[in-house]
Amino acid sequence: MVSPLQLETILSEFDDKSEAWVLQDSESKKYVTIPDPRYPGKNPVRFFLRREDAESILVELLDQNPRLRGKEIFPVKVKLVPALKGIASDKKPGNADSFVIRSPNEVYEWLRERT
Repeated sequence: MVSPLQLETILSEFDDKSEAWVLQDSESKKYVTIPDPRYPGKNPVRFFLRREDAESILVELLDQNPRLRGKEIFPVKVKLVPALKGIASDKKPGNADSFVIRSPNEVYEWLRERT
C-alpha cells in the first residue's frame, strides 16, 4: 500500500508557491473531509497533486455518498503550504482537524480498492 506524504517530506519538497488540489463545497467554502479508518477520530482534508486525481475521488464520493450529490463540490487549486498551515492552526470544533496529501499512485490504489 502506498502511504500519504509525511510532514517532513511535504516541508522539504514544497514551498509557499507550491500548488495542490482540494475538494471544496462552493456554498460553504469549506474543504471536503473524507474519513479514513487509518486515521480514527480524525476529519482529514485530502490534498491532491493533480486535478485529475481530485476529480476521480470526487466522482467516487458522489457515487458512494448520496448526501453529497445535491452539493456543489469542485476541485479547487490552492497554495499547498499556506492551506496546510491554515488547517493546522484552525481550532474551531467541527472543522477539518488534519490533512493528507495524496500522490497519484495512492489515489489510483484507493479507487481500485473501491471497485
